[in-house]
Amino acid sequence: MTPPEHGLIGRVAGAVTGRVAGAVPVEEILDQIDVNALLDRVDVDHLLERVDVNRLLDRVDVDRLLARADVETLVQRAGIPDIVADTTGDLAGRTLDVARRQVVGLDAVVGGIVDRLLRRTGPAPAGPPALVGES
Repeated sequence: MTPPEHGLIGRVAGAVTGRVAGAVPVEEILDQIDVNALLDRVDVDHLLERVDVNRLLDRVDVDRLLARADVETLVQRAGIPDIVADTTGDLAGRTLDVARRQVVGLDAVVGGIVDRLLRRTGPAPAGPPALVGES
């Protein structure tokens, strides 16, 4: 089906529009446009569907973007110092627990060796008399 014929006014307007648009500076035309009304008519979802995000990201200069980033603020907001402090504290505590266990085990071995060298027999005392309540 072919579009209907325009009347005389339509044909004249079509012929003149290109010449007028070429003769009038673009700035004057844009000054007459209500940009907010134009943006209200834009279907943003449809526009975003047409955007190739990967192609857009390929154009991003990551080094330049990171140079503008305040890394210290990002680190603080992410809570990284707190995480490091908690992890370091837990690790230090566990390391001390392991070291204490090894020292206790070593003490028992050394005590056994000393008891053999001194030819001690019988059970070892529970501790110093003042601490275990013996008089």
